[in-house]
Amino acid sequence: MATVAEFRLPTEAFVLGHLFERYPGAGVEIERVVPTGDTILPYIWLEGVDGDDAAAALDGTSGLEGVDVIDTVNGSSLLRCRYASENGGVEAIVAADVTLLSAVGDAKGWTVQVRGDSPTDISAFHRTCTDAGLDPTLVELHDLTETGGAPSLTESQREALVLADEMGYFDDERQVTLAEIASDLDISRQALSNRLRRGYRTLVRRHVR
Repeated sequence: MATVAEFRLPTEAFVLGHLFERYPGAGVEIERVVPTGDTILPYIWLEGVDGDDAAAALDGTSGLEGVDVIDTVNGSSLLRCRYASENGGVEAIVAADVTLLSAVGDAKGWTVQVRGDSPTDISAFHRTCTDAGLDPTLVELHDLTETGGAPSLTESQREALVLADEMGYFDDERQVTLAEIASDLDISRQALSNRLRRGYRTLVRRHVR
């Protein structure tokens, strides 16, 4: 039976985690694409830091051959990464033959959602991560029929949405600004805006469509 699982992984699970050492307020979302040839997870969306600055910070990082800035949209940068080799989370995804549904990272770690054709595939992903020393933490596990195949909110998206609600951002007469909420979360206003947008999108795809 097809199964969807959400794991928490440390920042070092993906080579891109090195970015958080210099920019702890940055947020990274790995874009889902169908692999072609030796191209695995090449595109990422970046928030909280300038794309060119991020590319420069990642230049020379072990495991990366290069990073190119493709575009900037509403304060988020689209980057294309060229990997020198598969390692960590990427290797676990390939080795376990699971499908990446979502991967969002910040200085606290990665929230990764994967789908397997059976629970055995999810177990294989967990085992491969463990063997690589990544200490995976299982957060949620569902049959595909329970989720409709749509990813659920990540921890950071849930935190942002709940805090915005508690502070009155969604009230008819708004009680707080995005900048004030962002200050409480210790992230930039633009990073919060993008996090809320992704949260809205996930809720629509899971509960409305």
